[in-house]
Amino acid sequence: MYLVFSILGLIGGLLCCVGDVLFDLKGKGNEKLGTSKNIDSNWVKMADWRFGLSIALALVGDAMVGLGFYSIGMQIAETYSLLGYLMIGFGYFGSMAGIFIHSFVCIQALIYKGALINGSLQIADDILEKLYKQIMPTFATGYISLLVPTVLVIIAILNGALDVPKICVILNPIVFLMIGITCRKIDPVKFQDLPGIIMPSIGLSMFGLIGILNLI
Repeated sequence: MYLVFSILGLIGGLLCCVGDVLFDLKGKGNEKLGTSKNIDSNWVKMADWRFGLSIALALVGDAMVGLGFYSIGMQIAETYSLLGYLMIGFGYFGSMAGIFIHSFVCIQALIYKGALINGSLQIADDILEKLYKQIMPTFATGYISLLVPTVLVIIAILNGALDVPKICVILNPIVFLMIGITCRKIDPVKFQDLPGIIMPSIGLSMFGLIGILNLI
């Protein structure tokens, strides 16, 4: 059963990648707007269904990622119970946070598009800025909860709780996020969207892969 859950975790992370593309592949000419620069100008060019489908994929994908967290957590718990149960707890919370965060940013885009129909950029910015300020503490908590499993898995690999090659410590969201950021720094135009927008989700899928490697 753990193998099945790890496979689902791997697939779930890849589904999240598709959801990221639907939401965040904005195309050329996009500009950051608004007081906090949390508005993308090209949202108005994107079909509404993309945001709805992106939310649905995040819901399914993050739920499957949660199964991957449970699998790898139970595998760790066989040797280091505290480490394993912490993995399950933070992984579960992080999966819920992932759904919440992704849904909010998609809804934010729809609010912006709707506000522009009979309003203006200023009206849209005023609405989204109020939401943004209130949601940031929850966002920060959610992101931190998703980082904790990375640290726990690295510890589990290094102390032998997970019987996988030590090189697997680089298979995590933080490393993949840094790769995406580096690509954007090298060429902000060419790498404006891809691969950066999918890198954290690919990193999440790696927990499933590590779980599989530990079992085979």
